Amino acid sequence: MTTPDNRYGRWKEKLFKLVRNDPDPVKVSLAMALGFSAAFLPPFGFHTLLVMGLGYLFRVSVPLAILGTWINNPWTFIPVFLPSYVLEIKLGGILLEKKLNFPSLSALSRMPYKTVIAQIKLVLWPFIVGSVVFSCAVFVTSFFLVYGFLKYRKGFSSLPL
Repeated sequence: MTTPDNRYGRWKEKLFKLVRNDPDPVKVSLAMALGFSAAFLPPFGFHTLLVMGLGYLFRVSVPLAILGTWINNPWTFIPVFLPSYVLEIKLGGILLEKKLNFPSLSALSRMPYKTVIAQIKLVLWPFIVGSVVFSCAVFVTSFFLVYGFLKYRKGFSSLPL
């Protein structure tokens, strides 16, 4: 029988193997940042496939990029999605110079179907633009945080944490 401590140790060892497989802290940081930032992009439900393709394209560790995505999705979907949804639409509206008045989620739930579709069409492009800009900011921030953490740990030879 496995104890919770034993399971934690096995997962921790698997994570360290992933990090040790690529000795370049820049590539590890890029892979994790790619995964973290994908959570803020619109293709809901397809983040893993998106990250797999981008990880392969940019020649970074695809398993680490997927891990970064799974840290943000699905467990943090509600707390990440709702605030970022509003922020991304407002940011996109500012960048596209559109005045947007969108209703609350409770108001949307009481609207007829055609009105909801009209509201979605109204905020779709601002949402996409805002999501891409927000995702780029998360990418840059998380890259430097992961890279700084790896450098703080005095390189990969000092792992495990």
